[in-house]
Amino acid sequence: MSDSFPRRRIVISNLDLDSSNDGAKTEPGVEVVTDSLVTENMFDGQLQRITIGTVSAVPASNEGRGLPAFADVPGSGIVLPGGVNIYFLDLAPGFTTPMHRTPSVDYVAVSQGTPTLITPKTAFSAEDGKADYEETIESLLRPGDVAVQRGVMHSWANRTDEWVRMIGMVIDAKPSEVVMDGNRLELGEKWLQ
Repeated sequence: MSDSFPRRRIVISNLDLDSSNDGAKTEPGVEVVTDSLVTENMFDGQLQRITIGTVSAVPASNEGRGLPAFADVPGSGIVLPGGVNIYFLDLAPGFTTPMHRTPSVDYVAVSQGTPTLITPKTAFSAEDGKADYEETIESLLRPGDVAVQRGVMHSWANRTDEWVRMIGMVIDAKPSEVVMDGNRLELGEKWLQ
């Protein structure tokens, strides 16, 4: 990934009020701490995830100072059970992610580049991790666009010669359900080849 992308976070927190204060100053100063973010290379470095922060439960707490710890995000590292996972997602030129679905509501904002969001157009079968979908819908996103994904199969592609950077906010959700032959079918996390 280009070194021009920032890889740090600035965390600001309230300081305690000075006990010698005569009560006239009721608003605290702030602590400012800078932290370097760590890049997680995936798919031979073609996809990079840089965690910005995690929130284990909502509402979150604003208590404390210093650098907040990152929660361990199980499985594929996308969905934090009961919480929120926020990260940069960088796609290399020419890279396409596997088609996948997570039990979450994802807000994915494009900050640089023009990624393509790929979704299946009609119902399909998936056996042994392989899908037989015949047609897809492709949505080209630009900086400032936001994709809202509600537990659906999707893939991201970078069909340009420049890196793409997106910011993902993944909120844990109940798995989607669809009706099939009068029965409800739960759609959990799934990855296809």
